[in-house]
Amino acid sequence: MRNAPLSGLPKNEWPQVTLITPSYNARPYLRAAIDSVLGQDYPHIEYLVMDGGSTDGSVELLKEYAPRLRWVSEKDGGQADAIARGFEQTGGTILGWLNADDELKPGAVRSAVEAFQENPNAALIYGNADFIDADGCILGPCTVVEPYSGHRLLHYGDYIIQPAAFFTRQAYEAAGGLNTALNWAMDWDLWIRLAEEDGVVYIDKLLASYRWLGSNKTAEGGFHRLAEIETVARQYGCHGLPAYFRLEQARLLALQASQNLKQRQLVPMLKNLAKSATTVLTSWGATTSLFTPHVWRNYRTAQMLYRHVEELRSDRS
Repeated sequence: MRNAPLSGLPKNEWPQVTLITPSYNARPYLRAAIDSVLGQDYPHIEYLVMDGGSTDGSVELLKEYAPRLRWVSEKDGGQADAIARGFEQTGGTILGWLNADDELKPGAVRSAVEAFQENPNAALIYGNADFIDADGCILGPCTVVEPYSGHRLLHYGDYIIQPAAFFTRQAYEAAGGLNTALNWAMDWDLWIRLAEEDGVVYIDKLLASYRWLGSNKTAEGGFHRLAEIETVARQYGCHGLPAYFRLEQARLLALQASQNLKQRQLVPMLKNLAKSATTVLTSWGATTSLFTPHVWRNYRTAQMLYRHVEELRSDRS
């Protein structure tokens, strides 16, 4: 049976939502992130910024918002550690985190809560997102997002955009919380464990903006990020990288081969080309996905994002 819709409940009975923003020297974008949370049309939001001891004026900015939000500024063990400790210090029944350079769309929290009301057995709710640049201008949609499939989440890749995801505290704690030892794959690892605990529901609504700067952990992770993802995947029974991450690795190897060619390094070039082809051809999922429109749509989005990164680097030089 569905819970009563929000419109039928007194506001004092609406569930409390806890949002955590981990931040370290992110002042240029922190205000936009904070404003996107404080501007939500949902009355019961508990908001905590976990600052890792910033030295760029972030603390002074946070003081401007008192008492509309809580904040802590102290050294932490990294992003996952800050988020996990933030959840431990708060009490909302619905949880989420918003990185300091991302933004929530207006009405996002209310949409998520309504989805939980309509799907009372759900552990995780997620929606759509778009990419924005340093100035907040939209670069394009996050085309990787797709309706939920547990098989595809594990064996193809992470199609859940983190700032557009919300989950229940009960499911989060039952799943064991965040793995604070992870640097790149902590959200994907959590989604997999939440899916094992209970249901996952996709809502076709735009909930968040992911800021693509070229200096994001995802943008700079490269082979180190993929190695961590493979380690996580093997823990859940996958034989190596999931399909979409294999395509990403093949692309990186092809780029290395291109650099080898420019430097007239014939043998390394051939080795990297062979590795690139083998990475794809040894996976049925990766090989067959090359014939799907979804993958090529994602490829065009990725090309757009990497061109944007190159433009940023060119401007800086």
